[in-house]
Amino acid sequence: MAKKAKEKVVEVFKTPVVAVMGHVDHGKTSLLDSIRGTSVTATEVGGITQSVRAHQIAYTSKDGDTSKITFIDTPGHEAFSGMRSRGAKIADIALIVVAIDDGVQPQTREAIRFALKEKLPMIVALNKIDLPGESESKIKSQLAGEGVVTEDMGGDTILVKTSTKTKVGIDELLERIILLTQIHDMKEKKIDEEGLLADGIVLESNLNKNLGAVALVVLKRGKISTKDLYIANEKFSSKVRAVLNHEQKQVDEVSAGDPIWITALTNVLDIGLNVKIFADKDLAESQVAAMQELATVEKEAVDPMDAFLNLMSESKAEGEKKKLNVIIKTDSRGSSEVVRSEIEKLNDEVSEVKILECKEGEITETDIMNAKNQKAIIIGFRAKVSDNAKRLASREKVLVRDYEIIYEMIEELAMVLDGLIEPEETDVEVARALVKKVFTLTNGDVVAGCIVQKGSMIKGYRVYVERDGKVLNKGKITSLRQQKKEVKEITKGIDCGILMEPKTEIVEGDFIVAYKVEKVV
Repeated sequence: MAKKAKEKVVEVFKTPVVAVMGHVDHGKTSLLDSIRGTSVTATEVGGITQSVRAHQIAYTSKDGDTSKITFIDTPGHEAFSGMRSRGAKIADIALIVVAIDDGVQPQTREAIRFALKEKLPMIVALNKIDLPGESESKIKSQLAGEGVVTEDMGGDTILVKTSTKTKVGIDELLERIILLTQIHDMKEKKIDEEGLLADGIVLESNLNKNLGAVALVVLKRGKISTKDLYIANEKFSSKVRAVLNHEQKQVDEVSAGDPIWITALTNVLDIGLNVKIFADKDLAESQVAAMQELATVEKEAVDPMDAFLNLMSESKAEGEKKKLNVIIKTDSRGSSEVVRSEIEKLNDEVSEVKILECKEGEITETDIMNAKNQKAIIIGFRAKVSDNAKRLASREKVLVRDYEIIYEMIEELAMVLDGLIEPEETDVEVARALVKKVFTLTNGDVVAGCIVQKGSMIKGYRVYVERDGKVLNKGKITSLRQQKKEVKEITKGIDCGILMEPKTEIVEGDFIVAYKVEKVV
């Protein structure tokens, strides 16, 4: 009897949600139009809104595998502002669009800050390459100044050159998105709440004359495959008439990462709102109070220190010192002189405490607003804080610290300054492979035939080429093969084939070294 062939195990990843961000007129929408045009049949969207902010494509790779990708356009960042305030992380990947004729601009920096804060893997689309513009190396340096280091410079960020006019780079961009989904193991998160089918974030909502209140929701978790649905949010619950896809066509099943229109709601939903979807009316209704309580807790839980540090990070200009603005209030003139003197001693070549005001008296509402407007914190030394000032500081997320002991004040300020200074980083070796033979494929890719001598090589690892004890080009393992089979990991003593990106020179006798980046304490 013939042996039954083993079934091929296919890993199923969630549909990645890609936030498309960047400066105005850098070609975000044009890039999305190119993606839709080259990947799916163009469908005229109408009926509900003229400004759809989410679109999904089905992309077929060079290997013949078809994957869905959801793109979210973020003009003005309205939806994402709401998400940030709630700590939501609907996006899986950030696509930063930079026009080569304009380089890194204010909204580029804003987009990068958002992506870094949410710890999103990034892809930079260097767009409009059909036009004359800034040098590529200059733009890479600008990006590095914002904390975005491209792969060819030893970082993690993918850079793809694109042109919406000539369609250059579109397929490569989509291939790299799918690669990131696999490298970061983006799989659906399980739902352990009783009766909950799915949850998501509202990206758009409006009142339609035919369908009533409608909402564009991107699902974070779960799957919907039933027609009897009820939606719950922190304001109300409502029965759902229909679930439509991004093309506004009714669908029988949707899952995590899919953008859907939900129709016939009781009221128009706020943008950025968390919603939950149930098959049971009673469960949906019971969730309203629970979500209200959670939303209140989340709002109250925002740490003014975190808010301030984020503000400081966002306001720092390239090449400048890290500056901490403070307003000082004390109980006496003598205390003011001592506090000012001790704080000024904290200044050094990389950070500076700038004293905006140093006065005696109670901390008032005026002090709070001055601090907010000047991006400052308030240092009190044996100074009273009025009740109104406390409430205003909490609402405006202004950091107020009041001390009775001067050395405690100095120690905490020193900790704040340390938090504003980026720690040094070093590469720590985790695995090593000796290159025994080098193969060049028909498409130009270079495969290094290796034997692992230390640790384990894992697909997605950051690596560099070492020759005669010197570190050469850095990159990432994009393919790992054992006897012509694609694998995720190769252990010590096993032969393998390693493909790195970006393409780099490799010769017999080189070492491919996998490393991790650690902060130097």
